[in-house]
Amino acid sequence: MNSHLKYYDYMVKSGAVISTIGVIMLILFGLILLIFPVIKTCEKSCVYISTAPGHIRQIINPLFLFISLLLISFGIFSIRFGKLKTLNQRF
Repeated sequence: MNSHLKYYDYMVKSGAVISTIGVIMLILFGLILLIFPVIKTCEKSCVYISTAPGHIRQIINPLFLFISLLLISFGIFSIRFGKLKTLNQRF
């Protein structure tokens, strides 16, 4: 097996692992939103407050969601790129 093909195989496998981590983070985000609902309080302006405990409340923010979606997309990109390069080098 060519060393370049081995490199691209590792790239595909690491992309799958990275994408899986992103999916787990996204599922965790959704489960926390379902288990601990968000309360809306409106006086002059509306404020959304999670009922989750303090350490879990840190997960309910847009940055966590952005990082999980970024991991999923980077993992899928590396899988597709690795498979494309592997197919091009075999023929």
